Amino acid sequence: MAVSTVKSLLHDAARDGGGNRAVSRVLADRLLAVGVADLPRPGCGYGGRSADAAPAMRHIRWLMESHPGLSMSALARAVGMTPSTLAAAFGDVEAGRPRRIRTSAAERLLALGSAAPLPDVQARRCDTVDAAPVAGHVRGLQLRYDGAGLALIARTAGINPSTLTSALGDHAHNPARGINRHLAACVLAVTELPAPASPRHAHVTTTGLIRRLQALCALGWTLASISQIGGTTPRSLCDLLRTQRSTPAQRSSVLTAWHELSHRPGPSTTARRRAAAKGWAPPLAWDEHAIDRPDHTPSGTRTTGHNLQWTPELLHHELEFLTDLGIGRAQALQRLGLSTTRAQALLAPPAPTTANAGEAPRGCA
Repeated sequence: MAVSTVKSLLHDAARDGGGNRAVSRVLADRLLAVGVADLPRPGCGYGGRSADAAPAMRHIRWLMESHPGLSMSALARAVGMTPSTLAAAFGDVEAGRPRRIRTSAAERLLALGSAAPLPDVQARRCDTVDAAPVAGHVRGLQLRYDGAGLALIARTAGINPSTLTSALGDHAHNPARGINRHLAACVLAVTELPAPASPRHAHVTTTGLIRRLQALCALGWTLASISQIGGTTPRSLCDLLRTQRSTPAQRSSVLTAWHELSHRPGPSTTARRRAAAKGWAPPLAWDEHAIDRPDHTPSGTRTTGHNLQWTPELLHHELEFLTDLGIGRAQALQRLGLSTTRAQALLAPPAPTTANAGEAPRGCA
C-alpha cells in the first residue's frame, strides 16, 4: 500500500482517536497481518528472511533484454511487488550498492521464465498513439530553427518541457512505447516557433558569419552596437572572432545585425580604422553567394600582400583592439604582419635631435 495512506491513518488516529476514519476491509487485513518479524531490522534484513537482491536483479535484466516488450512494472506485478520497490532494488544493484529483498520475492523473481510463466506483453494503452511521428516532427523543428530546444518547443505547444523530454526519452529507449494522445496532438500542431528561435540558413557558414561581422566593423559599427542590435553581448562576438567557431545563438545574432546594419554606415571612426588595419572588407565588397564560401575573396579591396602605411596611432588602436579580444601581444603583431622590432620603432617616443643633444646647457660652462 502507499506510504501516504498509512501516514494519513496515523495522523487521523492521533487527532481524534480514529473514531471518524474508516478503512477498507482489505486494507485493514493487510495491516493487521504485519508482525514484528516482518519488519526490517539492522543486520538481518526483513526479520531475518531476506536475501541478496543481486541474483534476482541480474535475472530481471536478462529477461528485459531478451524480451524487449516486457516492462519492469509488469514483472513486478507478476510476483506481487510494487514497481517502485523493484525499480529501487534494480537501481541499487546496477549502481553496485548492496541491497536485500525478501527471500520470497527473490524466489518468485528467479522463477519467472522457468517455473513461473512470464506476464503477457501489454498492448499499447488506448489513450496513447505512436510516438515516431512526434519525434520526427520535433527533429524537423530543430532542423528548421537554430537554437530551438525542447523547452521552447514544449512551451509553444502548451505542455510541460519535462513531460516532452521524458516522452521522447522513453520512445528512444523503446520505440514500441506510445505517447499520450493529447500530448502528441499539441506537439504536432506546432508549425512555427516564436523568438528567440530564428529560421535556419543552411548556406550560412562560420566563415560567412565572421566576414559579416568584420564587414560591419569596416562600415563603422562597433561590437557593442552590433551586439545590441543582434540581441547578444560584445563578449559573445569576441568569442566568435577569437575561436572561429559559432553557436546557433551567435549565428542568429550576427544575421539579425547584418540585416539591420549592412546597408548604412556606422558612426565609429575607430571601428573603421581598426577594420582597415586588419584588411576587413566592407559589405559592398562581398557578393551574397560568395561571402559564405572560404575559397572566395572580396572584390575591390586590397590584397593581403598590400603594405599598409602604419602610424603609431593606428598601431596603438590595433593592439588595443586585439588585446580586448584576448589575443597576446606577440600573436597580435603576427596577425598584423609586423615584427617586434618594427612595432617597437613605431611606438617608441621620438628621439631628440642631434643639435639639441650636443648643445650644452647655458650657464653650465
